[in-house]
Amino acid sequence: MRNPADLLRDADDAVKLVSGLLRRGESGEAFRERTRTETWTASESGLLSPALAEESGTAVRIRREGSLLLVARSGAGPEALRDAVREAGRRAGSAPFFKAHRGAAPAPLAAGPERPDEEDGRTVALAAAFARALPDPRGLALSVEVSHIVTERTVITPRALLPCGVRTRLVASGTIRRAGSQRPFSFQSARPFGEAADALAASLREAARPSSGTPPAPGPINVVFSPSAASVFWHEVVGHALEADAGERGSVLSRVRGAAVAPAGLHIVDDPGRADLPGAYGVDDEGTLARAVPLLSGGVVTGLLSDRRSGAVDSNGHGRTSSFRRPPRARMANLVASAGDASLEELLDRCGDGVFVREIASGSADPESGRFVLLVSAADGVRRGRRGSPLAPFTLTGEILSALASVEATWGNEVLPATGLSVCVKGGDAVPVGGAAAALLVRGLIARAARR
Repeated sequence: MRNPADLLRDADDAVKLVSGLLRRGESGEAFRERTRTETWTASESGLLSPALAEESGTAVRIRREGSLLLVARSGAGPEALRDAVREAGRRAGSAPFFKAHRGAAPAPLAAGPERPDEEDGRTVALAAAFARALPDPRGLALSVEVSHIVTERTVITPRALLPCGVRTRLVASGTIRRAGSQRPFSFQSARPFGEAADALAASLREAARPSSGTPPAPGPINVVFSPSAASVFWHEVVGHALEADAGERGSVLSRVRGAAVAPAGLHIVDDPGRADLPGAYGVDDEGTLARAVPLLSGGVVTGLLSDRRSGAVDSNGHGRTSSFRRPPRARMANLVASAGDASLEELLDRCGDGVFVREIASGSADPESGRFVLLVSAADGVRRGRRGSPLAPFTLTGEILSALASVEATWGNEVLPATGLSVCVKGGDAVPVGGAAAALLVRGLIARAARR
């Protein structure tokens, strides 16, 4: 462990380096990242011992007149920062201020060094999760890679060194084969390891289950979303449409700021301060203090999630990146919707005939055109207001403005955290996200058969 005085001196030197690099009309910061990845390979026969990998990196970013210069270097110590600053200064045509001390190796992750018993405990927990998910693996062929990723980040601005904290996520991908058919499997969670392992077990169990039922008939359909599925709906339909990086024309929602697009009592806020949700952070990846941003207030479009490159919009602490090698962009954190006053039974009754969506496996949205797609992994038919038999996976599609206009004016009275929303991938960048919402009824979404 390094001496606290050395840490303070290195922090002060780092701030001086970044401050001395920037010229009038420029803004920028340095970004340090350390990542530790523990990877297991799983088959129907069991779990292999993990492989360990560690990586650290430093990036220097300079912004001027809407353009971004990014220089990335391996390593997260003083020398990596000096080298990145020197190269950024050369490319930008400036002369960096160099009066920093040469320090020792960087400090370890804030969480402290890993102990063998902690690593063994994770292996045992994962093995138990696979055993619970697949108690009888006969007839199954499984090939899945599971990774536990721990990332520590620090932002160095011209004024201060700001720790972003330590983030963890559990990621799995592979294939499951049964009776001659093959199904792809993917999973991501930013929850604590024990909770993530439990969620992985549930996801594996659902993916390995033989498909039963049939999908709903193609065409318009009334949809009741569970609280967890509603979080994914709001994430795709509202959240992505109000991230300030939708191009020159903006999104279908950013172009109608100040307009009423949803029921009058509906409030949706993106709140990085919700520590109980996986998208929580105090400082974003550009060094801006995070703050809650109302996106819909009383059904009216009121907010936009922004970073430091969002043109005329000042950053509100939503500049996020998946890696020191990638530039930050405006991204969601934790999208939280307000409660209504209806019970789930009342929503099903109002639905009449349609579907009840329990879980959504994934979704995507084109903010500029307004089109979105939701892949439904678990749903039940609804007939005359009563839940029926399970349905096979299918997709729901729609257009953002018409879908918001079709949200029933009465929605669920209980807001619950999402169980299937913890990581969002956009443009190849994966960041932890969360959500909490109440059940809701949306009329006239389009059902289609899922591609296999």
